[in-house]
Amino acid sequence: MKKIKCKGAITDGNGNFSIEEIEVEEPSYDEILVKIKAAGICHTDYDSLNWGKQMILGHEGAGVIEKTGRHVKDLAEGDSVILNWAVPCGHCFQCKKGNQNICENNSPVTGRDNRGHAHYRGTTFHEKNIDRSFNLGTLSEYVLVKKAAVVKNNSDKLSFPAASIIGCGVMTGYGSVVHAAKVKRNSNVVVIGAGGVGLNVIQAARN
Repeated sequence: MKKIKCKGAITDGNGNFSIEEIEVEEPSYDEILVKIKAAGICHTDYDSLNWGKQMILGHEGAGVIEKTGRHVKDLAEGDSVILNWAVPCGHCFQCKKGNQNICENNSPVTGRDNRGHAHYRGTTFHEKNIDRSFNLGTLSEYVLVKKAAVVKNNSDKLSFPAASIIGCGVMTGYGSVVHAAKVKRNSNVVVIGAGGVGLNVIQAARN
């Protein structure tokens, strides 16, 4: 299968990273190749520098579809998309209970060492498969993901930088208000820290 040579930010897992040439395969039947236009940087990206393993950094991103697999019907080359690392399998205990964000099979935050929806295949460094942060690795020029990891951006007013943080920072802030704190209308809230997540907590609480 043909491979695309591009650049990616790779950590050695011991606190260091460098920009290296990687190779990304073209999509298989249910996969999508995305050209990254913008990527967010989360505090978790800083933490992941010391996770003890080599991988491509980044789990927030937005871009344009470069190519789709033959079974992908409702997305096409040139579509603007947002990447999502929390893709449910749909059939595990948590998914059936409505807790798709902690899918037992695909979620990288459930404590299981799995590679989830984006899987290990298709991205190599020095001719060897390389892991990708939260199954995405958005600090690279191209990413190869399953169709379920892509959400179409239909807004012509949402820039790529703004769209890139929706998959993590925005939804973390929103979820903290709506699902964790369960803030009710006309309540007063205190937000400690107005970083990426904090600002989205404020926006969610305001609305």
